[in-house]
Amino acid sequence: MGALLLVGLAAGGLSAPAAAQPAASAPVQWLCSPETDTDPCDLPDDTTDLLTGEVTPATPVSESDKPVDCFYVYPTVSDQVALNADLTPQPEVQSIASFQAARFGSQCRIFAPTYRQMTLTPGIGGYLAGAAPLAHTAYGDVLAAWNDYLANDNDGRGVIFIGHSQGTMMLRKLIREQIDPNPALRDKLVGAFLMGANVETAPGSATGGDFQNIPLCTEQGEAGCVVAYSTAVADPTASLFGNSALDILSPGMGLPSGPQYQVACTDPAALSGNSEPVGLTVPSAPFAFGIISVLLDYTAFPKGSPTSTSTWTTSAERAVGSCTDVNGYRTYQFRITDPRGQRVNELPLFGGHLVDINLGYDRLVSIAEQQTREYLLTSGG
Repeated sequence: MGALLLVGLAAGGLSAPAAAQPAASAPVQWLCSPETDTDPCDLPDDTTDLLTGEVTPATPVSESDKPVDCFYVYPTVSDQVALNADLTPQPEVQSIASFQAARFGSQCRIFAPTYRQMTLTPGIGGYLAGAAPLAHTAYGDVLAAWNDYLANDNDGRGVIFIGHSQGTMMLRKLIREQIDPNPALRDKLVGAFLMGANVETAPGSATGGDFQNIPLCTEQGEAGCVVAYSTAVADPTASLFGNSALDILSPGMGLPSGPQYQVACTDPAALSGNSEPVGLTVPSAPFAFGIISVLLDYTAFPKGSPTSTSTWTTSAERAVGSCTDVNGYRTYQFRITDPRGQRVNELPLFGGHLVDINLGYDRLVSIAEQQTREYLLTSGG
């Protein structure tokens, strides 16, 4: 979930590990796919809203009735003591797939590869210390999975990309190198949710950074475009996200960075058509124990994450926000509307990183639904 966590930064301050050589892609393994009977992306969408008390029943949709596919790449969650994780679908990997991808399952068949990601520690520390081949190993697996999906599962269907943090870094590179320059593949793009990892454009433009042809989304119902932002509560003074001039994440993957670019922030309220205050929507089951679960507990301290007897729970607290440009940082800055409500505790250097997708989750799902309708209308699908 955190592309970089404090433990990773601490490791980066030590002597760098020996640089790993780029590894050949491993055999493709799917964490989530429509061919498995149950996987972590297969959660029913019944939800309890703790503010209103409303319980929304599940609305099951068969895989055959979903008109498009989602290709999801999960963020940094592996607790393995290794530079790159292995391909075991560890509990924390399964938890994050449920946390971030499963609610999109009402709109699309979800394909999520297991990949040898850079671990929370020491992998991220090694990457920051200059061991770029660690990222190449992870990306090789994602690219192989994408090619496998195209060859064996796509069958001409439109695709929504979903990523967060390290997952977004992988998808920035994949879309930049494989999709953006290829008109036939661009025609398959329904939309992309690239959250929490500094998608970049030319200043004042919807393109010109990561992508020359694929734009940021700028209006409701627009398909074939990118939704991207990082959340924050306080005015950023030092953060890993939002400032292209201080972007230390992108260079190791050969992605644009520097003062000549601008970090993207697309307003989900405008794109969804829903400007009402939103809550935090998360699975009610506890997140698998590990570094991420501890950080989630801190983020939700002292009240804890919302939970109920439903599969999903939306917090009683509501938030409003907007894209801001403060101290050189472009972020989606939000505030809790009730000053007595449960606050979101930011992590130093990370802002609201852990809630980038789950704050106003259903707005993102609504954007995906609207993009799908537009895509099917214009593509004749």
